[in-house]
Amino acid sequence: MRGLAASTVRSHKLLSHRFLREVCPGGADGFAALTPESIIGYVERHALDGSADSGKAMCVVVRAFLRYLHLKNFISTALADCVPSIRRWRLAGLPTFLPPEKVQKVLDTCDRTTAMGHRDYAVLMILAKLGLRASEVATLNLDDIDWQSGTILVHGKGRRQAIMPLRHDVGTAIVAYIRHGRPASACRRVFLRTLAPHVGFASGCAITMIAKQALERAGVDGYAHHGAHLFRHSLATDLLRSGASFAEIGQLLRHRSIDSTRIYAKLDIDKLRELSLPWPGGVQ
Repeated sequence: MRGLAASTVRSHKLLSHRFLREVCPGGADGFAALTPESIIGYVERHALDGSADSGKAMCVVVRAFLRYLHLKNFISTALADCVPSIRRWRLAGLPTFLPPEKVQKVLDTCDRTTAMGHRDYAVLMILAKLGLRASEVATLNLDDIDWQSGTILVHGKGRRQAIMPLRHDVGTAIVAYIRHGRPASACRRVFLRTLAPHVGFASGCAITMIAKQALERAGVDGYAHHGAHLFRHSLATDLLRSGASFAEIGQLLRHRSIDSTRIYAKLDIDKLRELSLPWPGGVQ
């Protein structure tokens, strides 16, 4: 067993089923007909379906599935090496972010006279003020909040856990939701579905949808990313421009590598201008 998280297993199953439906519609009877050409053709057809990251994930799953078929003698040829690689330059892109006034505008769209408004406002406050990922918000339990010490236990990527300080304004939003918006339920998840059954969300997709709907209500559009992660980038950018160090930002966002934090340096335009060289021949 590789010790994969349940969400990763679900993702691998979906991508494997998609590969099988298209390349081996006959199921196990079609495994013998697999060829390098059919595998390469599948990757070429779907490499641009999403981002470079999703394309790379697809290739990883297809390789793993082909290795499994060879290991179990469903195919006689090791075809995993036929899966082409998708090139992706690290740190090539720019983080998409909202200025603080737009973040506040999104928060203000929540109707806190309703149960759903209380829930959505608390979710957005956690995204915007603590920088949690969508999946981390979805899996947050009541037992993860220590009200006495003012801390919150975050269940992050790779089954890593971290204790973070709980900001007073975020804690106030969560308390308001628990008192005035959270349905009565035996489920220990903090955030529950508003419609029965009142259980926690299956994944971070529901948190992303809450963020997208709030952005749409606020009229915020034209951004490359339009979901929960936009608030994480916005928090990091605002901290950098307020004078926080990369180490401090990386600690808050729980980055494993400093390279994940350094990408925000590209957004400090004034500092980058100091590094630029004069254009030969002067400014045109």
